[in-house]
Amino acid sequence: MPTARWAFDIRQTLLLEHIEPLVTSLTDNADKPNIVPATNLLSFLPKIECDRLLQFRAEDDMRRALIGRLMIHAFFVAHYAVRWDELVFSRSQTNKPILASVVQPEHLKGVSFNISHHGHWVILVGDTSLSDSALRLGVDVMDFQEQVPGESFESFSACFLDQMTPNEMAFMKDTFENPDTPSSINDKLRRFYRMWCLKESVVKALGFGIEFNLKSFEFTIHDEDETTTPIHSTTMQVLEPSPDFPGDGWWFEEALLDSNHCYAIATLTEGGETVLDGGEIRRFDWKELLKDAVPYPLQFT
Repeated sequence: MPTARWAFDIRQTLLLEHIEPLVTSLTDNADKPNIVPATNLLSFLPKIECDRLLQFRAEDDMRRALIGRLMIHAFFVAHYAVRWDELVFSRSQTNKPILASVVQPEHLKGVSFNISHHGHWVILVGDTSLSDSALRLGVDVMDFQEQVPGESFESFSACFLDQMTPNEMAFMKDTFENPDTPSSINDKLRRFYRMWCLKESVVKALGFGIEFNLKSFEFTIHDEDETTTPIHSTTMQVLEPSPDFPGDGWWFEEALLDSNHCYAIATLTEGGETVLDGGEIRRFDWKELLKDAVPYPLQFT
């Protein structure tokens, strides 16, 4: 049951050469004729997806969401032999991306995948085989710098404290009397984001909404040092197991994408086996992302 793990840095410049020969006249900057505005890639998405993207006011927000949609299309084309322009995606009641329609085959609607974007990064995780064993996937990425400058850890995290267990708070606040653990505000905030990232990955894997009780499960981070090499030793205890939230079968991956961004992947399998191969996450560029892209029929008036 292999799993795709893709990452894309939104700071990459989109050049005309990345999308030729499909499109030959997309530039709107006479001084930099080879730089293409990302909004011109809307032609590679169906209208229902474009309408949602065009609601974003901030350019980076639209860019992250756009890249996320392109990554989902690229994933299905790469692993399930469907045409790019056969796919239409929507969202579940909990705002999770889902495959709404596909010309063929219909069974692809059961493929498990998830996406997250924050700061400079967009991440996708997806099941690359239609196994009979159910697989749930969740991913979250966090930008360490997304906080109020100079704000204390206690002030910043006050609204989230009731979502963490005492042991998790001890990890974040450094209440253990260990001189080797971080003590600066910055280190505490980084630990907070790391823990929050793990929590969000579980909620997304289960498909629950934002009202879910995050204290119903507890993480133990065994490798405390941050690293760009994937960590798979992190464990979770479900304090209130239920049919909708089983306590067994969970595996996690977490790592740094760069010095300012971390990610976490949650996987849940029926047999309890891991689907994470230990390799580093695959980083895409524009050319690789768009190599199978096909413009949708003219859909704007």
